[in-house]
Amino acid sequence: MLWSAVALIFVAAGYGSYRWWRGQEVELSANYTVLPFTSDAGIAAGPSFSPDGREIAYCWNGTHQDNFDIYLRETGSQRVRRLTSSPEADYSPAWSPDGRSIAFCRGSGHENSAIWLISLANGAERKLAELQWDAAPGSRYLTWSPDSKRIVYAGSATDERVNGLFELDVATSSIQRLTSAQRGATDLHPAFAPDGRRVAFARDIGSGVSRIWILPMKQDGGADGDPVMLELPGFESATSSRPVWTPDSRYLVFSSNRMGQAALWLVQPSHGAKPRSLAALGAGNIDAAISSRGQLALVRQHLDVDIYQLDVDLLRRGLSSAPKPVLNSTQMESNPQVSPDGSKIAMESNRGGFREIWTANTDSTNLTQVTNLMNPISGSPAWSPDGRRIAFDSRVGGVPGIYVVSAQGGTADALTTAETAGVVPTWSPDGAWIYYSSGRSGRSEVWRIASTGGAAKQVSQNGGFSPVIAHNRLVYAANQARVTTLRELNLNTNEETNLATEVMRRDYCPSGDGVYYIGPSASGRYPLKFLASNLKPAQSIFEFTAQPAEGMSLSPDGHVLYYGQSEKSGSDLLLVQDFWKN
Repeated sequence: MLWSAVALIFVAAGYGSYRWWRGQEVELSANYTVLPFTSDAGIAAGPSFSPDGREIAYCWNGTHQDNFDIYLRETGSQRVRRLTSSPEADYSPAWSPDGRSIAFCRGSGHENSAIWLISLANGAERKLAELQWDAAPGSRYLTWSPDSKRIVYAGSATDERVNGLFELDVATSSIQRLTSAQRGATDLHPAFAPDGRRVAFARDIGSGVSRIWILPMKQDGGADGDPVMLELPGFESATSSRPVWTPDSRYLVFSSNRMGQAALWLVQPSHGAKPRSLAALGAGNIDAAISSRGQLALVRQHLDVDIYQLDVDLLRRGLSSAPKPVLNSTQMESNPQVSPDGSKIAMESNRGGFREIWTANTDSTNLTQVTNLMNPISGSPAWSPDGRRIAFDSRVGGVPGIYVVSAQGGTADALTTAETAGVVPTWSPDGAWIYYSSGRSGRSEVWRIASTGGAAKQVSQNGGFSPVIAHNRLVYAANQARVTTLRELNLNTNEETNLATEVMRRDYCPSGDGVYYIGPSASGRYPLKFLASNLKPAQSIFEFTAQPAEGMSLSPDGHVLYYGQSEKSGSDLLLVQDFWKN
């Protein structure tokens, strides 16, 4: 009888646990009604619901796609109201829970941003704090505490460059640090839980890998312990970011490229929880917001990058030349690299679902998939001098590393380890070394490793990213900023020279007598410049009317430049009225 009673107790406890577990589950619809909310050309991003869910604040770069401002629109209306009109970019709006104001970021691509507050009663603006970031309108930086007294934001302290989350008291302007990202990482996209107990955020560990973390919070401000990373099985190599809470503070919705394209997932913020796909909402969803009424606003990105060629030899001789398409599709083909004999192009493409390495003849025939890692991001191909192998980077296991594969395809061999990891490889002219970027020292620097493997050695000393070699000249960017300084290192003398400022990241290519590079946009046009080896002022030889993608390559004879071009680049907001009913 005693053992029967014990058994009954365990059965009752098990049944109770089962009922509790069932109570924690949520029913997801297989047929959500996803309706367009914005459909204007350009980029709409950063949605934030009003407390009653009747309006959405968002940023948009306008009819002419020339500047970001904050706009408001009712969820059941076509009427749009422009809230800000600064000549600088206004982005990342966050509606205060009391409904009285909207916090947002304001800045430019070349200077630090700041946090501002605008009153919805009279439109008065007030600067709250400096942000140690260049403007990044596609990102989310701010979140309010439920009592509307504090703002948690992603940034750096003014006296240091350690990235992390900070808490700002709106009334007193006092600031306290909440987190410190580890070396080479960045904390982004904070989101306060509606109950005020936790802040979810993404920690970008670099080179296309980020993970979701949870920070416990005190009700009266400040962290209530250390942040904890959510262990999400199967997401170790992916970008998982931009978390938002459901109205009951029980679940997180986040974006991840776990299956190749960005999509939304749902997970309980607890150890061992398994994310559930929200595939019914579609693909290309890079961000979201959820209202107190359970509506979901999502940001859907549209991106189509194709490969073009341009005869720069004609341009330098004062003759006309126009871009010609080489490879195009409805998907992405980017970062073209010409083979040493000039007959083939290696590129990264997601036409198979995941971003893999592909090759094709320069006349667009014989398209061949070289890698099949089924990893969210594999890219940055570089031909060996003999054309038999291709080095590239990938994020297998969550560590960005350098791999080498036969140009004919097959098994890819890891060249780096977790200690020597990095991205964006390039071969030395004799094939003995591979140079690449690594943040292992605390900032991005150029390193090199024997093409057969071994210990890595630091090459640059003052910052370095995305190296390219031509004729014993190592050309690289000073940092990973969108607009950066271009440097050159003479591999024979170790003499370093600044070549140019105002250079778009990874959009440069050395030639036998100089270097080609693309400068930032001026009124929607991107100048292609040539800087001769004698360091005369750079000569503008062409203007791109469409935005170039990252990465370019020059044919062996120096006549033709291959590059990626964004055919379609933008994002829309969509609305799901009855997303969360639990």
